[in-house]
Amino acid sequence: MSVGLDTTLNRNDELLHASVGAEECVMMSIEAGSYYGLNAVGSRIWELLESPKTVGQLCRQICEEFEVDAQTCEAAVVTFVDDLIKNRIVHAAES
Repeated sequence: MSVGLDTTLNRNDELLHASVGAEECVMMSIEAGSYYGLNAVGSRIWELLESPKTVGQLCRQICEEFEVDAQTCEAAVVTFVDDLIKNRIVHAAES
């Protein structure tokens, strides 16, 4: 699957997650027996995905909150989201 700005994402509700410090979070997949850690930006994306969002919506919000230009943000978020999908942390919504 190709991730684009119009791809809608949903959290994997089967993951356990908790905040660590002010800006980071950790997640655990009981099914896979894996732990994942997210930095401040990754944690913010996870927080924003409390309700389904498109990659484009995520990028606009991240650009507003962090010092990053749109092109750099889009490239980084698409790569990050692709990893999240591959690790079953989020799911791309079916059209």
